[in-house]
Amino acid sequence: MNHLFYGFAIALACGLASSGAVWFLTPSALKAYLDAYFVSFNCLIAGGLIIGTAIFVERTQQSIPSFVEESFDPTALSKTTFQIQKGRFLSLRRSVTFSSMFIIAGFIIFYFCKFPFTGLPEYLLIVFACAQYGLGVYVGRKLFYVAQMLNSVEEIQLTTNIFKDDALGHIISYVNILSTLTIIFVYVHVTSYYHGPFQLDPVYGSSLRVALMLPAIIAAPVLVIFNFYPRAVLRRLYSRSINDQVGRLTDRLKNQNLSDFERMSCAIEYDKLWKEELRNRLRLSLSDLPIGITIVIMIVGLIIKR
Repeated sequence: MNHLFYGFAIALACGLASSGAVWFLTPSALKAYLDAYFVSFNCLIAGGLIIGTAIFVERTQQSIPSFVEESFDPTALSKTTFQIQKGRFLSLRRSVTFSSMFIIAGFIIFYFCKFPFTGLPEYLLIVFACAQYGLGVYVGRKLFYVAQMLNSVEEIQLTTNIFKDDALGHIISYVNILSTLTIIFVYVHVTSYYHGPFQLDPVYGSSLRVALMLPAIIAAPVLVIFNFYPRAVLRRLYSRSINDQVGRLTDRLKNQNLSDFERMSCAIEYDKLWKEELRNRLRLSLSDLPIGITIVIMIVGLIIKR
């Protein structure tokens, strides 16, 4: 929650600072600018959510590769492409380059949509809107590489019972938190700007209005695929770990004074208990199911309101 509070504080500070600049240079536009920033385009809430989520990602991103490294033998891990994916996940240069592409796309969209101002107020609103694009894409990129890191260790040689310690389970919780925050800020941002008082060109206005849904269109596959894919990889890894443990148990039972039926019954019961625990840990919660549906409903709802 502290990260979100920081996000709202930064968005508020940006609003106050930019309002001060507008008041100093074009005082007649101050009232309209305040209404646009804090009400019409909802920059405080939308921007605060996006900034807060980006801060959360930046402050916590090191923990994700750490969970992976704690779960596997370093020698086995070195035989995978994990280090490559980890480097890409943490690369500031790649993040800046990728975000910059969408900042440019955002600039084009917002420039031609025409905020209801000229001069400084218009430039300030364009800058803040483009910053939201850049930070939102930064968050989405991190989700992508979380999935890539897990995918890189899907076939790794298991030397320990990774299911027992469940360090990788923290990654699923992290993805759930990040996905939920992303859904919220995408919805608030797209809704606010889609219905914002832009001075759209009469001829190309409809096309430009559709372009404002770009974050939702991008977020839909990202959230659906990269929220559920890590869970699928983790299920396969845990299933392999459970099967390895069942195999070791079966070998140990051969040295016990038990009948074949008793040894088989014990191994089957052990396997059943572990796999039932696996289903309980990775079962889709009610909060996970609406992720794709929410985005689709959001897009459809915006179109219907046109």
